[in-house]
Amino acid sequence: MKNLNPFLLRILLFGFGILILFVLSFMISFFGGKSRLVDCPFCSKKFSKEPRDSWILIYPGLVGCGKKCPLALEALRRFKERFPEIQSSFYFLVTDPSESEEAISSYLAYYQKSIQIKALRPETEEEIVFYRKLGAYLPIHPSLKQRDEHGTQFFLVPPNRDTMYLIPKLGEKEWIELKQEILYDNH
Repeated sequence: MKNLNPFLLRILLFGFGILILFVLSFMISFFGGKSRLVDCPFCSKKFSKEPRDSWILIYPGLVGCGKKCPLALEALRRFKERFPEIQSSFYFLVTDPSESEEAISSYLAYYQKSIQIKALRPETEEEIVFYRKLGAYLPIHPSLKQRDEHGTQFFLVPPNRDTMYLIPKLGEKEWIELKQEILYDNH
C-alpha cells in the first residue's frame, strides 16, 4: 500500500464506495422482500396539498440521466396508463442539490407531456438524511453524478401519509402484491 499511486488509491476507494452502495441497495431489496415499509416523519406535512385519497409515487433520479431515469419515468407513465382509476401524483426526487430550477424544468418537460410529474427537492436535513438512508443517492462527489450512479427504486406514499413503501420495480404484479399487503395490514 505504501507504493500505491495516490490516483490509483482514489480509484480503488471510489470503486469500493460504489460496491458498498450496490451491496446496501441489494440488501435492502433482498431482506425487505418485494417492498419495504418505513415510517415517514415528514410526508404528511410535505404532501399536505395533495388530495387525501391520492397515492404519491416518487422516483429519485439525476437531472440529465440518460440511462435509468428514462426507464423509470416510462414505468410511471405505464403505471398511470394501466391504473387510471388510482388517484395518484408523481414526483421526480431531484437527488443533486446543486441542480438549477431551469435544468430540472428542461429535463422533466418531455415527460410532462405524458404524465403530470413534479420536481421534488429535499428542503430539510431530515429529508436528505431520510432519503439517503432509503438509498436515494444525493451526490457528494461530482464524478458519481457524471456516471449516473444512483438507485433505481420507487417510493410510494399511501393516502395515510404516515408511511412510505420502497418498491424495487413498478409493474402490475408489484402493484397487486402491494395492494394485498396494504389490505392485509389494515385488517
